[in-house]
Amino acid sequence: MKKLSLSEIDEEEKKQQAQKEAIAAQKKERFVKLTFLIATEGTETEPRYFNALKSELEDSNRFNIDVVVQGKGKSTTNLVNKIIRQTKYNNQEYDRLWAVFDKDDFNDFDAAIKLAGENGINCAWSNECFELWLLLHFQDVSEATGRKDCFNRLEDAIRVALHRTDPDALYDLTKGDPDIYAHTKNLGNEKRAFERIALLKKKFLDCGKKFSEQNPCTHVDELVYELRHPEKVPLPDYNSQNPSLKA
Repeated sequence: MKKLSLSEIDEEEKKQQAQKEAIAAQKKERFVKLTFLIATEGTETEPRYFNALKSELEDSNRFNIDVVVQGKGKSTTNLVNKIIRQTKYNNQEYDRLWAVFDKDDFNDFDAAIKLAGENGINCAWSNECFELWLLLHFQDVSEATGRKDCFNRLEDAIRVALHRTDPDALYDLTKGDPDIYAHTKNLGNEKRAFERIALLKKKFLDCGKKFSEQNPCTHVDELVYELRHPEKVPLPDYNSQNPSLKA
């Protein structure tokens, strides 16, 4: 067996130390271990979107997070109450709770957001609809818009993007899109969506308007950001915010 010189031994020790530091850095990067409950009002588009994002995050293997997505089919306060019952009476513990719902024609929109806040539940609400967040990946939205208009504009935007590579591509969002996340992320621009919604939120900052009057606006971006960067968002203390949720 060849004997190593002092310089060779020193070099080998440096390599081993570098390997240890690399492993330690990797472990440090993946220190986050969290469980998310995402309960959505919608039973199709929203669950498809977040389940696809969940799969992408799992493939990246960056963080140890467990994301549960449930399409409840419940509106506003009913959805929030469903989450409260699920966490309080079913002994299901989650680090972070999110309710995803739209304004639409419901008259308890503001009450639902208030109820969620009182119970330590984050709200990824949209006024008027979830599709606004998706549309912002493709274009600016500055004027108040209804669900139908937002839906049609999103369908057109995706169709136009598809036609750039396939002029004969057919696309009909009204039939539901199982690949809505891929279409939005790959054909649109998520970074621009974050920038656009930041400008919209700034417009409503200290405006004195109720959430139900803030159109167009969405907070879905906050949930997406937290899923992508859980280490940058402080873990909430649900018990201090809502003593009734204590075990």
